[in-house]
Amino acid sequence: MSEGAPTRKRLVIASAIGNEVLEDIVEKTVPLAPAGTFALHGTDGTIQIYGTDSSEIKIVAIKKAFSPTRLKAMEIQIETKNGLVNVNTVAPAKPRWGLSDRSGTIDYIVNVPQTARIAAVNLPNGELVIDGMRGDPISASLGSGRLTTHNCFCDQKVSVESGGVDVVFDWLEDKPLTIDAAINDGNVHALIPVDASFEVHALAKHGRVASDFSEIENRKRGGVSEINETIGQGPLSKLTMRAVNGNIRISEVIW
Repeated sequence: MSEGAPTRKRLVIASAIGNEVLEDIVEKTVPLAPAGTFALHGTDGTIQIYGTDSSEIKIVAIKKAFSPTRLKAMEIQIETKNGLVNVNTVAPAKPRWGLSDRSGTIDYIVNVPQTARIAAVNLPNGELVIDGMRGDPISASLGSGRLTTHNCFCDQKVSVESGGVDVVFDWLEDKPLTIDAAINDGNVHALIPVDASFEVHALAKHGRVASDFSEIENRKRGGVSEINETIGQGPLSKLTMRAVNGNIRISEVIW
């Protein structure tokens, strides 16, 4: 069933470089079981997703534009069906030519049950952060910008076309994890606790792979750099990282 139009909280007008920035803040809370599924398809802006121990999803969306027409044209559609909450962003296409209004971003802050499955999070341009998820797999993709996962103790599949990817753990738990991080143009950085055990396969087609955990690096013709090894004893987690044009760095984290 469709949840209809989200509740609008307030309209804010601010000044930025001589232009009036219009902000429309939208809030919505919908129930979702801990084993439910969540998806979000955004437009240019930011997406921040935080895992919580609740049984609901709280969505705060901040719409920004330089004109009331464009602000109104950006819509947030929330649909719930059979344990799935799907958030879809509808935004008018930005004209390639002319002096017409090309503004329009939406910043999302979302609290999600930490054991829910994040089936898909897509963002064309901006910053995407997923923090504190555990349980079912998460999947996220970004066109241009930076994507970060932080302390997500679940299988992960993340990709960026251009920009950067950060996979960060403050600690690792005794549970199997499979992490797949890929980028076409840019760098991948993994920050792993110094005492962790894991398998790693890192491949940079046109760049370098470096690891604080090992000095092993295979260099091949065409600029390919690769690390494929086991770190520690009895690893439960597997880390796969790929960069087409860019570098991969695996850093030790000491707290």
